[in-house]
Amino acid sequence: MCDCADGMGKGGNGMSVLITDRMVLRPFREEDAESMFRNWTSDEEVARYCRWYRHKNLKSTEYLLHLYLKEAADGFAYRWCITEKGQDDSIGCVDVVDIRDHRHTAILGYVIARRFWGQGYMTEAVKTVIQELFRCGFRKVIGRHHIDNPASGRVMEKCGMHFVGYEQEIHKIGSQELCDVKVYEITKP
Repeated sequence: MCDCADGMGKGGNGMSVLITDRMVLRPFREEDAESMFRNWTSDEEVARYCRWYRHKNLKSTEYLLHLYLKEAADGFAYRWCITEKGQDDSIGCVDVVDIRDHRHTAILGYVIARRFWGQGYMTEAVKTVIQELFRCGFRKVIGRHHIDNPASGRVMEKCGMHFVGYEQEIHKIGSQELCDVKVYEITKP
């Protein structure tokens, strides 16, 4: 993910490629838009608990990807494109979009294509990113999930995160609708 000398590296190009037993987590590239749209951004069930609405066309995904790439280049967010080993299609994302306390605390988010649900892929990816964050000097990682999405909470628990309470946040970007979320965290041992 990073050049650990400066904490998080220099954005997209400074991110390490992370390899798990079944996946490669790498920086996003412009050519990922089509597989993102085909595999996850256009799926209503995948988008249900995400901050963004289901994408109805490729142009929406291209715009989202443009934001991902810009935020990575500017050092505001760090997003790993999840791919299966031996494949290059985007099947999901793990991201750090809120960095606090002089880069000591990270807010983690994730999404994966529906056909990979319930098979441990997300747990494998999130564990790997948490390890990388700790390796690079972060002391705490926080995750949140919509209260109606307990599967996401199970991912956090399997990654060693502990429930710490409830919060309210805006459910969808561009909406004023609030939703209850469960908050989990893990601190560096």
